[in-house]
Amino acid sequence: MPAACHLSLYKKYGIYLKNKYNIPCIYDRCSYPGIQCKYNMDIMNSNANNSTYLSDGIIEKNKTIIKNKKELICSILKRKTKQKFLSENQKKYYDTLSGNQITICSGPAGVGKSYIAMKCAVDLLSDPATPYEKIIIVRPAVEAEEKLGSLPGGVQEKLDPYIFPSYYLLNKIIGKDVREKLKEIEVIEVFALAYMRGMNIDNSILIFEEAQNSTPSQMKLLLTRIGFNSKFFISGDLEQFDRHKDKTHTGLWDALQKFQNMGDVGVFEFKPEDVVRNPLISQILKRYEE
Repeated sequence: MPAACHLSLYKKYGIYLKNKYNIPCIYDRCSYPGIQCKYNMDIMNSNANNSTYLSDGIIEKNKTIIKNKKELICSILKRKTKQKFLSENQKKYYDTLSGNQITICSGPAGVGKSYIAMKCAVDLLSDPATPYEKIIIVRPAVEAEEKLGSLPGGVQEKLDPYIFPSYYLLNKIIGKDVREKLKEIEVIEVFALAYMRGMNIDNSILIFEEAQNSTPSQMKLLLTRIGFNSKFFISGDLEQFDRHKDKTHTGLWDALQKFQNMGDVGVFEFKPEDVVRNPLISQILKRYEE
């Protein structure tokens, strides 16, 4: 995060943390040894929004004490999402996500794969008893049988069109303002699959959608990024692949076959009869199967 963002975030929310290098900043990954933000002392001496720096990363904001990043997250996500499921299998899928480190799911459009995964991620993130401090969103950068050409901007801007469906779901679940606030303090992040080699993901919930457009080697790369206190939610529709000639060549198919009956890995499959969106979707899917 650029130095200027430290100051703007502090002025906006009046909250900062003290990282392990003893440098006050918004988020403990912002500063590293040898790289010191010139705004840090300005932030430390500032008193915007009636916030007071106490000690050891403890913040007093309008008489509310925020001791660490998890408490900051819980102060933004004040309550869990509504326990509303449109089918019995949605509830079973939610329980599978909650009970495993890795969950791999396949199913047709309209069954609620993405919604339930995002809902579960938000619930786990907002629970003070869990170790999760981040939601990471990953999707293969593959168009649906169209080529849009080179997109403008940096990596984040190039990924935005692919990630938009996930942002749309988050807006429905927690609201756009909360989603943008969490994104601003890097609690919600977007990663490019192409640049994940060498990463180790701890204390996070990673959501990987459209997994049918990944290759087996990409799936292996992704799955081996899991660190401590993390969950990976992987889902896709094996009938809607855009880069393979056959679904058996996809990373999703390969993972579903490899990880049946493996501890801490849940495998879940939705059927066409589980569709909960417009009933017309079920009829459309049946015609395509004929």
